Amino acid sequence: MYFIDANIFLELLLDQERAAECENFLEHVCKGSIEGLTTDFIIDSILLIMEREGKSPSELSLFLLSLLGYKSLQIYFLSIRDRIEATKHMQRSDLDYDDSTTYQAMNRTQVDQIVSFDKDFDRIYSIKRLEPKDAL
Repeated sequence: MYFIDANIFLELLLDQERAAECENFLEHVCKGSIEGLTTDFIIDSILLIMEREGKSPSELSLFLLSLLGYKSLQIYFLSIRDRIEATKHMQRSDLDYDDSTTYQAMNRTQVDQIVSFDKDFDRIYSIKRLEPKDAL
């Protein structure tokens, strides 16, 4: 199972440079040939960025509806305790809050690989960061 970071979805949703690579990876998650995990916090972050980038409420809704069609995507809901632990990761690992919640969710679910373009995760020895093309 791979943890899927916000930037993988956003690359596709905002039609950025590596959108095709992300689309290919996410299609595998959608079809069920690759298992993925993300968090409610990441979904909210994606929605906020989409809104900031001028996407309409119907486009935000379409993204949320698309998540229901993923056969192999699990959503981890961060608890208050997870969020407290994330602040401790911030102190120990020099990660921002966003990345620390991801790291905490990965710890709780025992997932040790993340698909992300965020190189900050390369500093965390206990997890391996992959780009979408490397996870196929």
